Amino acid sequence: MDKFSKMRKTTQFASLAISSIIFIIALYGIATHNDLYFEIGLLLIGFIIVGGIMLSPILGRFWCGWMCPRGTFLEYALPKVSKKKKIPHILRSKPFKLFMASIMAAMFVMVLLDMNPLLTSQDELASMGGFIVFMCVATTILISIPLGIIYMPRAWCGFCPVGYAQSLLSRNKILNISIEDCRNCTKCHASCHLDLCREYTGKSKTIESADCMSCMKCSDSCKIGASKPVITLKTV
Repeated sequence: MDKFSKMRKTTQFASLAISSIIFIIALYGIATHNDLYFEIGLLLIGFIIVGGIMLSPILGRFWCGWMCPRGTFLEYALPKVSKKKKIPHILRSKPFKLFMASIMAAMFVMVLLDMNPLLTSQDELASMGGFIVFMCVATTILISIPLGIIYMPRAWCGFCPVGYAQSLLSRNKILNISIEDCRNCTKCHASCHLDLCREYTGKSKTIESADCMSCMKCSDSCKIGASKPVITLKTV
């Protein structure tokens, strides 16, 4: 029953390896003030993010569950030190998601207006890249890791601006998780990264939450096969 976990882990670590190379290139560009190297790293990062957003209308937050390098790091690096407490509802609420997205957007506008006090460059693309790399590192160290230790390892994913953007675009996604003849043994509850399963188990229905990352961990943890991924083509 762990077939999805094996495929997913391979995909995750392949994406993490590629992303690590990208960040090394980008950080090298920053350290040496070589805008060209940094721009190459920025373009690769951009392709990955755009690819994730483009997948959303069809597969939902598949990028988050299968390819996000930060999510992979949090998922495999923190479990042994995480207290694995339930994620507070406020961290998954729409107002908080909008708050975080607004902060990121405001800081990005500052970059576009040449008001960014960090990692500035006469090359606007390099300056934008400096902001993206800096924010990835800063939010991981200051927010993602502490919350992952206090609550569930991937608590950050509940309000990640990129993840939120994907959830907004995934209202009509075709990849979903179906629950049939569930005995409510609750084994899938602990496996769900965002604690979504408890809202759906014990009933025969489809997990319709836009926050579902389609990681399939609930399917692998279910010993009776009640939880399984399905492709649902919606008709008008």
